[in-house]
Amino acid sequence: MNNHKRMRALMGISLVLALSACSANNYVETYAAANDWQSLGEQDALKGHRVRDLSSLVSGDLFAAEQKYSVGYEVGRAEYCDIDKAWQLGNSGQSYFGICDGMPDGNEFRRQYQFGRDEFVLEMERESSADGFGFGY
Repeated sequence: MNNHKRMRALMGISLVLALSACSANNYVETYAAANDWQSLGEQDALKGHRVRDLSSLVSGDLFAAEQKYSVGYEVGRAEYCDIDKAWQLGNSGQSYFGICDGMPDGNEFRRQYQFGRDEFVLEMERESSADGFGFGY
């Protein structure tokens, strides 16, 4: 791949990441504006985020909002922590913030994630070495 094509590819990836970061924050604003704390909790867990502090978002009953958020978070967490998805999560290069720890299959989830992550890192090293931009190994 020549430098011009490489730069265009990097610019395209950067644009996609920037746009996805904007849309990632929009869901928080949308659910907060609607006082839909259960959906916010579920989406946070489905995205692998740790439990969010709602105190800066809630203008009303914080305790009630936290209760609803917690219910949604556990629903999303159960789906996110599906052991069959762990390897793919790691292999896609996504970060894992430990939200499955403490669950019955939490240790196995982390182990499968790490297997996928290790394979992802090896593939990135192979690709960068083939491009002449290796990690110096």
